[in-house]
Amino acid sequence: MDVVANNLANASTAGYRAADTIQRAFPEMLIHRVEKLDWQAGPSRVVIGGLGLGATIDGTYTNFTPGALRSTGNPLDMALLEPDVFFTVVTEDGVRYTRNGSFQLNANGELVTSQGHQILGTRGPIRINGTKIDIDATGFVYVDDVVVDRLLITTFAAPEMLQREASQYFQAEPAAGPLEAALFTVAQGQLEQSNVNVVKELVKMINVQRAYEASQKAVRAADDTLGKLVNELNV
Repeated sequence: MDVVANNLANASTAGYRAADTIQRAFPEMLIHRVEKLDWQAGPSRVVIGGLGLGATIDGTYTNFTPGALRSTGNPLDMALLEPDVFFTVVTEDGVRYTRNGSFQLNANGELVTSQGHQILGTRGPIRINGTKIDIDATGFVYVDDVVVDRLLITTFAAPEMLQREASQYFQAEPAAGPLEAALFTVAQGQLEQSNVNVVKELVKMINVQRAYEASQKAVRAADDTLGKLVNELNV
């Protein structure tokens, strides 16, 4: 339910990648019925079926399917057309990666995220001292028609190893295999929307709630049965 609620809360967040859970079922057990007690052979047991013991959450994974593009007309808004490449950001905790291309300028004229973290170019943080800003499809940044840097776009050998963090950032462990992307396309003045399917998430939320209520009833029934057994069984 936490994962579904977080997806719905970020349905309108630019560049957000939906998360889902990995579920693992517990081993099934056989149920036996004791037919009768034989003083020589012992009780007779008859298999009457299997008993599922439910499932547990084994982790979460990220859906990297690209979202739709929305035109904003803002020269500081950018979208990446390829689904497996990321903008590179430097934070207090180190380098991070994001698909959210809603950028702005700070007081020092640096290109930053909405959280104030610097966007990296191939030469370091991108500084813009001028009035006219253009970013071409290959990521080169022009200020007043002069090239100042190129966006540092990163891809990964194993994107499934990326660790999701707050503020729509991803952290790359060495196993993810980060490397500078050679082929990518930047769309200036556009933002990639969240890839959350609101209808599917609402249906999933209803199913999760119903499953939780069913589990509550099963636990309550087992508790009532044990209570009756304790109160009425004569030993």
